[in-house]
Amino acid sequence: MQRLLLLWWKPRIPLFQRVVIELQSHCNRDCYFCCRESDTLGKRKYADGRSVRRSMPTEKVMALFDELDSLGFRGYITFHQLSEAFLDKRLLDIAREARRRGMKPYVHTNGDVLRDHERLCQEAADVFEYIVVGLYDYTTEKEKDSQKEFWKKRLHGTRVMFSLAENVYVRTHSAANEEMNVLTRKTYPTAVCTSPQKYLLIHYNGDVCCCCEDMYGELLRFNIFETSIREVWYSERHAQIINTLRVGDRHKYDLCAKCTMGPDRYSQDPMQATRHYDR
Repeated sequence: MQRLLLLWWKPRIPLFQRVVIELQSHCNRDCYFCCRESDTLGKRKYADGRSVRRSMPTEKVMALFDELDSLGFRGYITFHQLSEAFLDKRLLDIAREARRRGMKPYVHTNGDVLRDHERLCQEAADVFEYIVVGLYDYTTEKEKDSQKEFWKKRLHGTRVMFSLAENVYVRTHSAANEEMNVLTRKTYPTAVCTSPQKYLLIHYNGDVCCCCEDMYGELLRFNIFETSIREVWYSERHAQIINTLRVGDRHKYDLCAKCTMGPDRYSQDPMQATRHYDR
């Protein structure tokens, strides 16, 4: 009965504007500033520091595409979260399928897989609306500029932007290491946050999350392999989270009370999210 009501109910929550479906869990780097480095519970890393290597089955991804189709979603979509997208050999085929269905695929990458594969770079440029490359290894401005020029030429045909090492900031789940401990941690327990009403984030294991800081899916507590996108998005639990955070009551949720993302980052229109990256 509840499922039938959901199918006919006119939703009070606008449809999400951006979707993340993480294809796999692994990253080939151990960046000190990445919040995956704080995990030893077996979602990203095991207690001994080894990286978890699990993938979302292709049939699950296609089933999610079917659901997105049924909801009329035609917005931006990506296939990584705290992982390196190009480590999954399915990435381009899945991105092409998303484009075929009217969605707008984009991707973030550290560039390691792409660097010495010119053909792969061109295929990526052909399918993705934009590509954000993480630049973390330069030591001078000249090196940084040189790397930017390299990637702009290698990925010619799409918009290329950069995530830079000097723009590292403290995340809610930042690892406790020497480099991060020197940065100032600030929380915003009374700040407005509209991220949960704009983003749909699904981790490789099916956890549905409200934002990039919801690393363990602790806010919604839904798994997409057990509950449909429609049921999750229009659930009373989700509506409650949206209504609470859009009036600035972050303090009502433990994760949100500790969140280091200010209102200028997550209250923006997600279509303007690229303004945080360097050109």
